[in-house]
Amino acid sequence: MLYGAERVLTRRQVLQVGKADETKVASLLAVAGASSWDAPDPALTEFLETLRDGVIVVGADRRVKYMNASYLRQFGLQPGDISIGDDISTAYLALANAGRLGTPDGSTPEELADERVASWGAERLRSERRYIPNGAVLDIYRSETTTGDTVSICVDATEAELTSRELERQRGYMESVLEHTSEAITLLDRNGNFVMYNTRLLELYDIDPDKVFWGMPYDDFTEQFGDLANLPTRARRAEIAKRREFAFDPTTTNVRRPLANGRTLNINKTNLPDGGCVMTMRDITEDLAREEALVAARREAEESSRHKSEFVARMSHEMRTPLNGILGVAALMERGELAARERKLVDVITSSGRVLLRLIDDILDLSRMDADTFELVEDRLVVGEVLKESLEVIRPSAEEAGLELRLRGELDKIPPLRGDNIRIKQILLNLLTNAVKFTERGSVDLRVDSDEGPEGVTLTCAVVDTGVGISEEKLGQIFQRFYQIDGTVTRRHGGAGLGLSITRKLVDLMGGTIQVESELGKGTVFTVRLTFERCNGGAD
Repeated sequence: MLYGAERVLTRRQVLQVGKADETKVASLLAVAGASSWDAPDPALTEFLETLRDGVIVVGADRRVKYMNASYLRQFGLQPGDISIGDDISTAYLALANAGRLGTPDGSTPEELADERVASWGAERLRSERRYIPNGAVLDIYRSETTTGDTVSICVDATEAELTSRELERQRGYMESVLEHTSEAITLLDRNGNFVMYNTRLLELYDIDPDKVFWGMPYDDFTEQFGDLANLPTRARRAEIAKRREFAFDPTTTNVRRPLANGRTLNINKTNLPDGGCVMTMRDITEDLAREEALVAARREAEESSRHKSEFVARMSHEMRTPLNGILGVAALMERGELAARERKLVDVITSSGRVLLRLIDDILDLSRMDADTFELVEDRLVVGEVLKESLEVIRPSAEEAGLELRLRGELDKIPPLRGDNIRIKQILLNLLTNAVKFTERGSVDLRVDSDEGPEGVTLTCAVVDTGVGISEEKLGQIFQRFYQIDGTVTRRHGGAGLGLSITRKLVDLMGGTIQVESELGKGTVFTVRLTFERCNGGAD
C-alpha cells in the first residue's frame, strides 16, 4: 500500500540503489538494540545524540522509550510534539499533523495515524522510503530487540534521491536516443551480460522483446536469436560461439555478418577498458543489392562500349580502304593533263576525301577514349620540331585565307622532353585548324613558353587568333561533342564538332589543363599547359 506519495520498499531494495550504507545501518541497529532501554546506558545515549541520523526506540507496549534530537529535526518536530512515554498513536498523529506521513489524498491526519498504528510491526514496514513535503527524503529501517523493543534508524537520503532522479533522467535521454537511431546498439559487460540494447537490435535478430531484458546473460540472450531458429542445434551453437568470440576479441573491431534470415549486417565494435564492449550494427542488405546492381550495370556498359569500339574500328578500316583508293586515284589524276573544269572536280574529290578521312580518325579516337583503350606513347619530344611541323601542315589553309601565321617563343630554351609527339601535334592541329577556320582576316599566332620546376618542364602553348570570337554563353559548351559554334562556317569548311572534345580529352589524359578566353568580334585564345619529364640522353 502507498501512503500518499511515499513508497514502501524492502530493506534490500533500498540498499541496492545506494541510498544508505548497509554496514552503517546494521551497526546502528545492533548498537541501539544491545541496550536495555528501561535503564539506558548514558554513554550510548550521548553517542546517539551526536548522530545526524534520527533514532527512535518504541517498547513492546508501543510507547516511545527514546528518541534523539536528529529524529525531531528530520521530521520537522519541536521538543514536546512527541515525548518519552507517548503511545505510538500519539506519535503518529503528531507526524500526521506535521504532514510527515505523506500526502493525505483526502484522508484526515487521524485516519493516516490510525492506518499506521493498525499496520505496526508489519513486515512491509521493516524498510521504507518516506517523502517529506518539504522535499526531504528519508530511508527508515526498523529492527526488533530480544526484549521486544523496536529500534528505528532514519537516514537522510535527499541527496541520494536527487542523484538517482538525475541518473533516471539521463537514462531516459539515453533510451530515447537509442530508440531513435537507425542502427542497432548494444553494450556488453565483462561477464557477457547485455547491459543495454535498443529495439533495433531485437528487430535485426528477430528477437521476441518479451523474452529478453537488460542485464540478461549472453548465453540466455543468444538463445532467443530468431535468425538462428531454423538452424540445426550444432550449427546454431557454432554460430553463437563465433559471435561471442568476435564480441570479446580485442584484435577485431569490424565484421560483415550474413544472417540466416537473409540480412547482412556491418558490425563495428569498441572494446572497453573494463573488459566489456559496445557494438553498433547496420543493416547493409539493400546497400549490397544496389552495389551489386551498379557493378553489373557497369560491367554491361563496359562490355557494350568494348563491342562499340571494336565495331567502330572495323568500320573505320572498311571505310578507309575505299577512301584511300579514291584519294589515290585523285592524286594520279592531278598529275595528268586536265582541263580547268576537270582539275576543279579533282580538287573537290581530294578536299572532301581528306575531310571525311579526318572525321573517321576523330570518331575512332573518341571511341577508344570512351572504352579506355586509348594509350599515350612516350618518346623523345623535341618541342620546336613538333611546333614547326604543325604550322607547316596548317600553313596552306592560312595562306589561302590570307592570314598571317606566326610562331612566337624562344624554342632554343626548351630542352628535349618525354612525350607523345603524335598526340601533341594532334592537339596543336585541332586548335590551329579551328583558329584558321573562324578567322577571316588578321593573323593566327602560336605562342610558346616553358618553365622548369620540381615536377618537370611545364610547356605553355597559346593559339591566338583575330577571328569572330565566341560569346560568353557558348564558352561553357565548346568542349562538348558535336557542338558547332557557327553552323554556316562548319558547313563551308567541314567538321563534325569533335575536334575540341578530343583535344580536351587528350589534355586530360596527359594531366594538363586547357583554357579558353574569347570576345565576340575580337578573337579567341586557347591556352594549353602540359608538364613533361626531361629526356635524359639520346633517342628512346
